[in-house]
Amino acid sequence: MTELPDRVEVASAEVVDGRLYVTFEPDRFSSIYESDWLETHRYDRPVTSGFVGAVPWLAHDLSIHRLMWPDRAKTSSLAETSKALVRDGVAIVDGLAAGGNEGPGVVDVANLWGPARETNYGEVFLVRAEVAPTNLAFTPNALNVHTDNPYRRPVPGYQLLHCLVASETGGVTVLLDGFQAAEVFRSEDPTAFALLTSRSVPFRWRGGGFELWNRVPVIEVEDGGPADGSIRAIRYNNRSVEPFDLPFDEMADFYQAYRAFARLLHRPELEYRFVLNPGQCMVFDNERILHGRDGEADSERLLKGCYLDRDWIHGKKYV
Repeated sequence: MTELPDRVEVASAEVVDGRLYVTFEPDRFSSIYESDWLETHRYDRPVTSGFVGAVPWLAHDLSIHRLMWPDRAKTSSLAETSKALVRDGVAIVDGLAAGGNEGPGVVDVANLWGPARETNYGEVFLVRAEVAPTNLAFTPNALNVHTDNPYRRPVPGYQLLHCLVASETGGVTVLLDGFQAAEVFRSEDPTAFALLTSRSVPFRWRGGGFELWNRVPVIEVEDGGPADGSIRAIRYNNRSVEPFDLPFDEMADFYQAYRAFARLLHRPELEYRFVLNPGQCMVFDNERILHGRDGEADSERLLKGCYLDRDWIHGKKYV
């Protein structure tokens, strides 16, 4: 860039066989441009989000895409699953190990796209009722919808949960599209929405010799700001959020906005409920899809989980 002249002008331009040939002054440098490249990068096109293809949904609109494990080797099947993950934020891989049976597991599913991301929990973590749990997820209790690990930098892009043993009572999976919830919130209370997008809150996790901390907005928007910026990410987890560190004169309004968004996340029309059966693995966007469980699960319920960085899935979308 430093070697370019301060002023560049077009000396000549000619279209030949669908290509644009341009010669520039003052150095007579020539460039060739393909017509499709010019169409893609023309300046009068609207700026698009990095999350092109995301389609926010209400509960009654969602039909979860499913990939059967035997079809995994088909390039088209994996590409369609990747597209569904970008579009809906969630998909299910079926036909895996169940109970104590041998068979493919959660890491095998992750490896369809790329290596599982190792955290302080290890490459894989278990979700089951523990005698002395360090996390509410490791109890049989109901769990309000949330996103995982907002205290990490970067936050894991996707989470995978593989059901080995289902609960006979309770433990219904609840999913909610945070992008849809945020758009509803913006339309109903733009002032509160602006607060949650323009102020960052601290998240922290301590345990096992680790202390992880991050400070990010609850709702993150792309360029365009609170008024019309597209939703980029949701971070919502009441178990890891720290006391808000905002100016005193903003605190009451921010708490009111935060509580209003929390109430919205319990609206039935936003909550998609289903039972994740043994042998099924749910893959979902951890910065879009809030997940939880309804009702107390019995102690037999067992899931294995792992995380996957966003690039692996978004790259496979275009295979």
